[in-house]
Amino acid sequence: MSAGTSPNSAQSEDVAAVLHSVRIRPEPCLAVLGNLDPEAANALLDEQDMSLHLQQRQFGGRRLFGIGGANATPFNTPYEWGDADMAARLAASHSNAGPLDILVSHAPPRQSGADRIGNGSAVGSQAVADLVQRRLPPLVLCGHIHEAAGIYAFAGAIIVNPGPFGPQGHYACIDWPDGQNAPATWLAQCR
Repeated sequence: MSAGTSPNSAQSEDVAAVLHSVRIRPEPCLAVLGNLDPEAANALLDEQDMSLHLQQRQFGGRRLFGIGGANATPFNTPYEWGDADMAARLAASHSNAGPLDILVSHAPPRQSGADRIGNGSAVGSQAVADLVQRRLPPLVLCGHIHEAAGIYAFAGAIIVNPGPFGPQGHYACIDWPDGQNAPATWLAQCR
């Protein structure tokens, strides 16, 4: 699972290189793009049947839904959207209904803790927060706010922001055996 593919501002070719390195592994992968990825790279995820963006998919017996890109930032990054626009897109999405086990969103839910920047301000997405409060997934995987790496509780969900993968190699581990209502989660780092 990936909640953003590129550690730096990327071109579609960079996203393709990341996807190629993932595809050589035998395990299946689903992903959403991050705000530093070009929105046009969603086509690459679609071509490789890896996209979760505004889609509900089955993965390992779990129901997932994804949101790529992020709510607007002061940095004018390549893949940003307005919260009102994303809320409208979510409302219009036929895939955005029914039970949900895992939400994979590059943008964290607003006021979840996973959206706190260095000065303490909450800069997450209200559209994502509203989705979590409406669909009540037990697990939300997000990214975007690198300095807010951690595991949080919000609206009954476990919110996991592993921090940046890039050179630091941060990632999250999820263990969710059948029959359990919620997974065990922990953060790790490549060494």
